[in-house]
Amino acid sequence: MNLNLLNPEVQEFIDHNLNTDVHSVLLGKNLFPGIENRELVEQLESKKKSQKKLPTWFGTENIYYANKLNISQTSSEATARYKADLVSGDTLTDLTGGFGVDSYYFSKKIKLVFHIEKNKELSEIAEHNLRKLGITNVSCFSKDGIEFLETLQDTTDWLFLDPSRRDSNNKKVYFLQDCEPDVTRWMHLFFSRSNNILIKTGPLLDITLGLQQLQNVYRVHILSVENEVKEILWELKRNHKEEPMIKAINLNGNTRESFEFFSEKEKTTFPEYSEPLSFLYEPNAAIMKSGAFNLVGKRYGLKKLQEHSHLYTSGDLVPFPGRTFEISKVFPYNKKSIKRLGFQKANITTRNFPETVAQIRKKTKLKDGGEHFLFFTNNHNNDLIMILACQIGKTKR
Repeated sequence: MNLNLLNPEVQEFIDHNLNTDVHSVLLGKNLFPGIENRELVEQLESKKKSQKKLPTWFGTENIYYANKLNISQTSSEATARYKADLVSGDTLTDLTGGFGVDSYYFSKKIKLVFHIEKNKELSEIAEHNLRKLGITNVSCFSKDGIEFLETLQDTTDWLFLDPSRRDSNNKKVYFLQDCEPDVTRWMHLFFSRSNNILIKTGPLLDITLGLQQLQNVYRVHILSVENEVKEILWELKRNHKEEPMIKAINLNGNTRESFEFFSEKEKTTFPEYSEPLSFLYEPNAAIMKSGAFNLVGKRYGLKKLQEHSHLYTSGDLVPFPGRTFEISKVFPYNKKSIKRLGFQKANITTRNFPETVAQIRKKTKLKDGGEHFLFFTNNHNNDLIMILACQIGKTKR
């Protein structure tokens, strides 16, 4: 840490230049003694990136920011707050502490949190910021998480891990065994220190594969923010042998959409099919990731358009965890129907359709945006169709 960055005049410069061209700063002459312009740019970029993702940090004076890669990899406050609601007890050990966002929120629910981070500078940054944020029940240690756990004499109520999804060449990896640490290798050690383990993985990890590789999974939380899957949480409990519950969660401001199910129930549920009726439903991203394509329709009394389209319909409007549309018209997909559309802009979605959005835009000459929604899909007879709809809650033109 370069503590010169916390000088009042430097902090004032950062606050007033968040939207400046960082290249002009980087290539210009040094602005402050004892500070390289590269360090100044790092603070500018990371603070700006934190404005929406980490508003508590952004709104607190004298926060020291890690580089923008660390900020991009850290949990958002929305997802960290959700994780904190899953834990309780006296102690939690965060084995991959990073910038400290998760540890901050864990400290609201746990009496003593251990923040373990092998990167010494990042550990110091987290400790500095936690103190500025008024947190006194988090102890920071600059040490490898596995080494710390091996020397831990006592048990801990919870273990939390967010394995790094970057290899030694800083390239992204996606499988558990390629992440650092490889949690599949250390399960015995984890359960020798705690009865409860929470593991965060990236949104691309296959749920079925994760269940095969991890032990004693109690619940799987697929966590999306504003309809974009951000992370998957694996909640493990010692000796749990029953089928895990899968929770698809979509956080949107102060609202939370939640859909819970067991995979076996999904396998034994069979959908009903129908032509498009009055309303169209598109599940949120977390449900799409979960694979609950039959259950979601059955639970809300909806019929499916086609086996692989994952779009649903009903005659009467029902509340639904996702986007809801009122259907204006259904067309067969052909040149004549395209000519009859009569507008220049539309939001286009394809579901189980042989052409991409880009190909459709080229063919229809439709620009992106506006209040019209066009779904290109097929019906239960496998006929290609276009559905013109207006999103519920949006004003019609």
